[in-house]
Amino acid sequence: MKAFSIRQLKSNPSTVLRAAQQDAMALVTSHQQPTALVVALDRLGLPDPAAVRSGLALSLFRSGSISVASAARVADLPLPRFLEILAALKIPVVEGDPTDLQDDLAAARRWLHGGA
Repeated sequence: MKAFSIRQLKSNPSTVLRAAQQDAMALVTSHQQPTALVVALDRLGLPDPAAVRSGLALSLFRSGSISVASAARVADLPLPRFLEILAALKIPVVEGDPTDLQDDLAAARRWLHGGA
């Protein structure tokens, strides 16, 4: 495993990613202290890497860190399939108050019909 400073990661991230892919992981340091580990998921010998990708995607989406489309890409799934998984797990795609949704729909209908 190779170590890289945070400065090296910022200036040339592809070098760090290549090192992680070659050795399964690369260490990132800040002020000579370990701060992060870049892990090549496909090199870890996981029994089900697709499940790891899906779990990561679900976690990032639920936390609001990424959009549903980005999560589908992380999971390496078509968007409709990822939406089916969210529905099966009862994870809402849109957060909000139902009243706000009704107001938004009414405003959209007025706009579509030429009203203000």
